[in-house]
Amino acid sequence: MNELFGIPAGTLLTALLVVTGLILLAVAAIAWRFPLSFRLGLRNLPRRKAQTALVIGGLALSTLIITSALGIGDTIDYSTRSGVY
Repeated sequence: MNELFGIPAGTLLTALLVVTGLILLAVAAIAWRFPLSFRLGLRNLPRRKAQTALVIGGLALSTLIITSALGIGDTIDYSTRSGVY
Protein backbone atom coordinates (compact mmCIF):
# COMPACT_ATOMS: atom_id res chain seq x y z
CA MET A 1 0.00 0.00 0.00
CA ASN A 2 1.86 3.04 -1.26
CA GLU A 3 -1.06 5.46 -1.40
CA LEU A 4 -3.97 6.39 0.83
CA PHE A 5 -6.77 8.45 -0.71
CA GLY A 6 -4.46 9.07 -3.67
CA ILE A 7 -1.80 10.66 -1.44
CA PRO A 8 1.65 9.02 -1.33
CA ALA A 9 2.41 7.41 2.03
CA GLY A 10 5.59 9.45 2.54
CA THR A 11 3.77 12.74 2.04
CA LEU A 12 0.98 11.65 4.35
CA LEU A 13 3.49 10.61 7.02
CA THR A 14 5.26 13.95 6.82
CA ALA A 15 1.99 15.87 7.08
CA LEU A 16 0.83 13.82 10.07
CA LEU A 17 4.16 14.30 11.84
CA VAL A 18 3.95 18.06 11.30
CA VAL A 19 0.38 18.17 12.63
CA THR A 20 1.35 16.06 15.65
CA GLY A 21 4.30 18.37 16.33
CA LEU A 22 2.06 21.43 16.13
CA ILE A 23 -0.40 19.87 18.57
CA LEU A 24 2.41 19.06 21.01
CA LEU A 25 3.71 22.62 20.68
CA ALA A 26 0.23 23.98 21.39
CA VAL A 27 -0.06 21.81 24.52
CA ALA A 28 3.39 22.96 25.66
CA ALA A 29 2.45 26.60 25.05
CA ILE A 30 -0.74 26.22 27.06
CA ALA A 31 1.18 24.50 29.87
CA TRP A 32 3.73 27.31 29.86
CA ARG A 33 1.08 30.04 29.72
CA PHE A 34 -1.20 28.50 32.37
CA PRO A 35 1.09 26.39 34.57
CA LEU A 36 -1.41 26.07 37.42
CA SER A 37 -3.99 24.27 35.29
CA PHE A 38 -1.33 21.98 33.86
CA ARG A 39 0.07 21.15 37.32
CA LEU A 40 -3.41 20.47 38.70
CA GLY A 41 -4.13 18.09 35.85
CA LEU A 42 -0.84 16.24 36.25
CA ARG A 43 -1.23 16.06 40.02
CA ASN A 44 -4.68 14.46 39.73
CA LEU A 45 -3.39 11.58 37.58
CA PRO A 46 -1.88 9.54 40.44
CA ARG A 47 -4.53 10.68 42.92
CA ARG A 48 -7.49 9.42 40.92
CA LYS A 49 -6.11 6.20 39.51
CA ALA A 50 -9.47 4.56 38.81
CA GLN A 51 -10.84 7.61 37.00
CA THR A 52 -7.63 7.94 34.97
CA ALA A 53 -7.76 4.27 34.01
CA LEU A 54 -11.43 4.55 33.00
CA VAL A 55 -10.79 7.62 30.84
CA ILE A 56 -7.78 6.02 29.12
CA GLY A 57 -9.69 2.76 28.62
CA GLY A 58 -12.71 4.61 27.24
CA LEU A 59 -10.58 6.56 24.79
CA ALA A 60 -8.83 3.39 23.64
CA LEU A 61 -12.14 1.54 23.25
CA SER A 62 -13.79 4.36 21.30
CA THR A 63 -10.75 4.61 19.01
CA LEU A 64 -10.91 0.85 18.45
CA ILE A 65 -14.63 0.96 17.62
CA ILE A 66 -14.28 3.81 15.13
CA THR A 67 -11.19 2.29 13.49
CA SER A 68 -12.77 -1.15 13.15
CA ALA A 69 -15.99 0.32 11.75
CA LEU A 70 -14.05 2.21 9.09
CA GLY A 71 -11.92 -0.85 8.32
CA ILE A 72 -14.94 -3.12 7.94
CA GLY A 73 -16.61 -0.55 5.70
CA ASP A 74 -13.55 -0.36 3.47
CA THR A 75 -13.31 -4.17 3.34
CA ILE A 76 -16.96 -4.56 2.34
CA ASP A 77 -16.59 -1.79 -0.25
CA TYR A 78 -13.51 -3.48 -1.74
CA SER A 79 -15.18 -6.90 -1.76
CA THR A 80 -18.26 -5.50 -3.46
CA ARG A 81 -16.25 -3.69 -6.10
CA SER A 82 -14.02 -6.67 -6.83
CA GLY A 83 -17.07 -8.94 -7.12
CA VAL A 84 -18.80 -6.58 -9.57
CA TYR A 85 -15.80 -5.93 -11.80
